[in-house]
Amino acid sequence: MIIPLKNLITLYLIICFSLLSYSQQNGKAYYKKKSSHNFKPIEKSDSRAGSLYKSVNSSISDMEFILTFNKSLALFEDIKKLDIDENSSAAQFNKVFSGYKGPYYFNFEINNVIRKQGKYLIEKKLSDYNWILTKEKMIINNLTCHKATTIVKQQGRSGELLKPAVAWYSPDINLSAGPDGFGGLPGLIIQLEFDRVVTTLQKVEFLDKPISIELPNKGKKMTEAEFEALMKDLVENRDKYYKN
Repeated sequence: MIIPLKNLITLYLIICFSLLSYSQQNGKAYYKKKSSHNFKPIEKSDSRAGSLYKSVNSSISDMEFILTFNKSLALFEDIKKLDIDENSSAAQFNKVFSGYKGPYYFNFEINNVIRKQGKYLIEKKLSDYNWILTKEKMIINNLTCHKATTIVKQQGRSGELLKPAVAWYSPDINLSAGPDGFGGLPGLIIQLEFDRVVTTLQKVEFLDKPISIELPNKGKKMTEAEFEALMKDLVENRDKYYKN
């Protein structure tokens, strides 16, 4: 039996698409950050704090992050460096201003992301970001990216803060994830602009073999709102948590 040329072309395209889709199911995406925090001069009496503020932007630029993913899960975390004490006050200080509070675990099957912070597992639905998709496009690292915007609500010392976030995502990479727990878009977030920090994809590697990712199961589960309420109560009522 002779198969018509039109049918052969269709079959070929289906096979190529299937192979492309499978090849994108497992991989690693690498990110770096650039900070533009503008701190006010610190009084001479606190020179240690002054040096921390002065070096924060350059220190954030030295940090590296990786998004490991498979078909069902993804994990965004910082890449540990041997020459840096991760528990030092300087390292923790830089992480705070970099916007990284992770690690972040994406579960695409139930459309949520979990942030592990200390003994807590803070859960959030990816749909909670309420992205607004625009028609703007930009080429980033040879990828055609589409612009999306949203407003992130955060608790500050004086009440609720509304912070804009801009994401540039690529539908060419079928992965609904990105840096710092941001996701829920029809493609991988290639660049994220949030709170004076720009996080940009440096490279992505697709792997032929499956990648194993395990979700955290130890820790107290709570929503973002519950965690922020806990932190607020901790600050306002320290004696309740730190008793002699």
